[in-house]
Amino acid sequence: MAKVSEAVAALGYSVNQAARNLASLRTGSIAFVISERQEHLFGDPNFGKLIRVFSKQLRARGQHLIVTTAEDYDEEAFLGGYLASGHVDAAIFAQPHEGEALLARLAGSRLPMVVLGRPLGFEEKVSWVGVDDEKAAFEATNYLLRLGRARVATITGPLATSSGRERFVGYRRAVTEAPGGGYQPLTAQGDWSPRSGRMAARRLLSHHPGFDGLFVASDLMALGALGALAEARRRVPDDVAVVGFDDSAAATMAEPPLTTVHQPFERVAAEAVRIVNELIASDDREPAHMVLPTKLVRRRSA
Repeated sequence: MAKVSEAVAALGYSVNQAARNLASLRTGSIAFVISERQEHLFGDPNFGKLIRVFSKQLRARGQHLIVTTAEDYDEEAFLGGYLASGHVDAAIFAQPHEGEALLARLAGSRLPMVVLGRPLGFEEKVSWVGVDDEKAAFEATNYLLRLGRARVATITGPLATSSGRERFVGYRRAVTEAPGGGYQPLTAQGDWSPRSGRMAARRLLSHHPGFDGLFVASDLMALGALGALAEARRRVPDDVAVVGFDDSAAATMAEPPLTTVHQPFERVAAEAVRIVNELIASDDREPAHMVLPTKLVRRRSA
């Protein structure tokens, strides 16, 4: 054995990964599937953070990351056939929308897969890793109430996603159970983008001008909301205290810097890679479900 090792070192031999993959009937590739419009993909720094962690984690395992999008029905149909036909060993999904055909198709296949966030309608059928969005939103809204804000509004994400829906549920529970008598939620919906946050804040200012606190379901939407508040000459945090969600780069770029809910994106990505490789290694493994903690990061906006 020692002579074999010496020969390997002398010849500069390295493992032919392609041959090894062929022998094991594996491709060495993991797909990261994002069901969002491309302008959201390239405009959201959270996706870049996830891709960096995925790449690093998979590279250490000798695996390759493939990033792909499914923006419409035709892309979903093509991608469903591609992924289910053995071109990749597994897939990691950015949080899909409720009723998404691609997730339904692959959940019924033998492709190992993990979803980032709770997949509506498939919570028990597939593996997923996420945070307790409802609890985090409840605590963020209660923080604004404890500051003495009497009318806290919210800008929600898409309610067809579990994070959009559960963050709204957490906000609604906090305001309806507020000490001294709750009140009806004051809401406007966005699509995670800064532009949608600006438009939603304008609607709130038009329909509920007396709000003095604002919980926004993402930092990017909060950036847009801060712009709308500045246009309306509403000072932050004096007139309106604002809390976002994600603790992304957008939170520190905001003016004033944004108080926000920290999501452990690096750990979410690392756990997704671990789980998907356990699924690859064991065909009959039960789906894994993991909920990770969040924390409120205080800055000058609230």
